Formats: sequence, structure tokens, C-alpha cells
Amino acid sequence: MSVEELAGLLSCTFEGDGKTEIRGVSSLERAGEGDLVFLAHPKYRTLLEESRASAAIIPAGEKQGRIPVIRSENPHLAFIKAVEVFYSPYRLKPGIHPSAIVSPSAKTGKEVAVGAFAYIGDGVSIGAKTVIFPFVAIYPGVKIGKECVIHSHVSIREEIRIGNRVIIHNGASIGSDGFGYLQDKDGSHIKIPQTGTVIIEDDVEVGANTAIDRASLGETIIKKGTKIDNLVQIAHNVEIGPNSILAGQVGISGSVKIGKNVIMGGQAGVGDHIHIGDKAIMAAKTGVTKDIPPGSIVAGFPHQNIREWRKTKALLSRLHDLIKDIRGLKKKVEELEKKIK
Repeated sequence: MSVEELAGLLSCTFEGDGKTEIRGVSSLERAGEGDLVFLAHPKYRTLLEESRASAAIIPAGEKQGRIPVIRSENPHLAFIKAVEVFYSPYRLKPGIHPSAIVSPSAKTGKEVAVGAFAYIGDGVSIGAKTVIFPFVAIYPGVKIGKECVIHSHVSIREEIRIGNRVIIHNGASIGSDGFGYLQDKDGSHIKIPQTGTVIIEDDVEVGANTAIDRASLGETIIKKGTKIDNLVQIAHNVEIGPNSILAGQVGISGSVKIGKNVIMGGQAGVGDHIHIGDKAIMAAKTGVTKDIPPGSIVAGFPHQNIREWRKTKALLSRLHDLIKDIRGLKKKVEELEKKIK
């Protein structure tokens, strides 16, 4: 499409030849003729000037240059929307594959797609335009909203509720039993029945091979707009607030309550029954051992304010030299004591 047409779709203004044709999107370094790029920071201006791209999305105050430009207050966000114009992810066509097993009591909305060898149990409800890829297993009583995408080898256990526009990536397990046991007198472990459910609200994304356990009683809840990376463990009765971000290999113990807009770096871990306030940030590998107030930024194990953690880390690198100095001082003190005696 032309620069002018694309600018209109993005609700942005343009400058230069609006009839210039755009055929795709690319990075500044790899762009060729017909490609659209974006400039997010002035320090990349040289790359833009050297690029072979046909047009660029640039900040409102940036000078135009030699090619047509689309101006945006947030060039990166506008570029993402442009990518969506030119790129459509692979989806199955609507319809149920002959090899899929779908219970007669299951209900599917308009334009639902069910891939080969998928299993859909009794009483399942699937909303319009949802895509179920091959080898997905959906247990009885599950409710799935509209326009969801469930990728291959996902398992959704019984009585789980999933909202609209949810994306669940390959191999994720939703609603497996929470890890709960009591030790008997003889040392054996007695399983606590896990009778609750999982609720995943609208616009949540769940990464590959992530596990979200069902509640022992009540609900494990992932609230609207939260994004979860690959290989994340979310235990029973956890509640994650809206629009939070959990990076890869995060582990959350049972009955943790997480506020809205929380960010957890890779491999962060949270002990059970802990409360994490709104907009808190945990650096990668943080070990959370007690409640975190809203707006806090923490790091380390056990976790501490990130400023204090940075001071501690800086001191650790000097610890060997400090010990040598202390030993030297101790030796001198002992020598002085001998002279005094």
C-alpha cells in the first residue's frame, strides 16, 4: 500500500511522496526497497540515513530526511501496528478436522477451527473464531471465549474458564493439580484433593510449556491483559493482577497475591502466601521472601531494595581485598600489643 494509505490506517500524518509503495517491514540494517522502518531514538539517525528503506516512521519532532516519513508520538508502537497490517500469523481455516474427536454435547461458535487429532470433551463451550490447533486436549466442562488461539499439545483440564482473545502457546498445561500434600505419621504423603479451578481472563497470553495449577479450593486467577512467558510455574490459588508481565522460568508458590502492572524478571521466585503490590518490579533471579509494597523495585535473595542490593553486589567484588586488609590490620595490632607488653 502507499505511504498515504498506511498513515491513514495508523491515524498518523505523513510527509513526502505519499504515493510511495510499501510492500513490507524491516529493521534499519536489513531494509531494502519497498520496506518500512522506524526510528525510535535519535542515536539511530545514521542508520536511517544509510538505510535502503522506502519510508520510515519517525518521532514528531525529528527532521524528515530523504525518504517519505510517517510521524508518530510513539514510533515503535505505530510500527507494531504496521507489522500487523503486512503480516498475518498462520491460522487454521474454520471447520472441524475429520480426525478430531468432538463430544456431541460440546458447543462451538461461528468460524471455530479445530485441528487434526484434537480432543474436545463433554459440555465444552468454544466461542466464535477461536482456533484449536492439532493435538490439543480440552477436558469436559471447559469454557473458552471468542477469538482465542490454543496451540498444539496444550492441555486444558476440566471445568476451566478462559476469556476472549487468549493465546496459549505449545505444551502449556492449564488446570493440572496443585502441589499439596500432608505428611502422615509413618512419613508417607497424603494428597490434598485439588477441587478448585483456573480462570484466565480476556487478552492473556500464556507461553510455551508453562503450567498454571488449579486451586485446592476456589480459583487460581490470571487477570485481564497479563502476559506470561515460557516455562513459568504458577501454583494453586495464585492471583495475578491485570496487565502484569512474568518472564521465563518465573516460579510462584501457592496462594500468592500479585497486584496489577507487576513485572517479574526471568527466574524470579516467590514464596507461598506472599502479597506483591501494584507496579512492583522484581529483577531477574530475585527470591521474594516477604510481602512487597506497591511500586517497589527489588533484587537478590533474599530480596531487598534494588539500590541496597547494588551496593551489596559492589562490596562483594571487593570482599577478598577487604579481608586481606583486615588480616593485615589484625597482625599489626597484635605486633603493637606485644611491644606494649
